[in-house]
Amino acid sequence: MVDFAVHGLPLKGIGVKVAAASVDPVASVAALKAGLHVGYPMYAEVDPHAVSAATGAFVHDGDTTYLHATAFLVDPEGRVVNAVYSTGPIGRFTASEVIRKVIFEQQKR
Repeated sequence: MVDFAVHGLPLKGIGVKVAAASVDPVASVAALKAGLHVGYPMYAEVDPHAVSAATGAFVHDGDTTYLHATAFLVDPEGRVVNAVYSTGPIGRFTASEVIRKVIFEQQKR
């Protein structure tokens, strides 16, 4: 999340909109958003099993239930052009990867 907050201007400059979602309570997400100075929407209290059913995201069901990191790059027509699914602490989109992919796709048009 920090990476996307830091690179907010370059992302906006190429037309990328960023959003995040969490199973965490509204107050926790709001505090995280404020603490990280995140300038994009962050949604709270999402249903992990509903998100998993809709997207294929992995759910951790244990002492706490949460979604593993999942990211989608969606083109202006609403098609997923790249997806990243994680089952642990590694394997995430970075802002620079998204910037490179978007520029590549824009140059193909």
